[in-house]
Amino acid sequence: MEKHEFDIPAFLDGTQLKAELNCSDVYIHEDKLYIFGELTKAEATNGLKNHKENPKIELTIEQKLASVGLSIEELKAALGL
Repeated sequence: MEKHEFDIPAFLDGTQLKAELNCSDVYIHEDKLYIFGELTKAEATNGLKNHKENPKIELTIEQKLASVGLSIEELKAALGL
């Protein structure tokens, strides 16, 4: 197992990065990021360089209502519309 040390990037999702690199662990200690696993420094560096935030997908009104068990028709009825 190798442990590679990096400066902490502006964006970091440790769970996502760990999955992307298929490594044993990703953690921060004091002011450094550590990547631990069966990968070379070059692989860890490249993976960290390519680590980007997944775009947020905005839910539609229908999807938001469905998440709490409502439909648009039910909401309109409840509001008297």
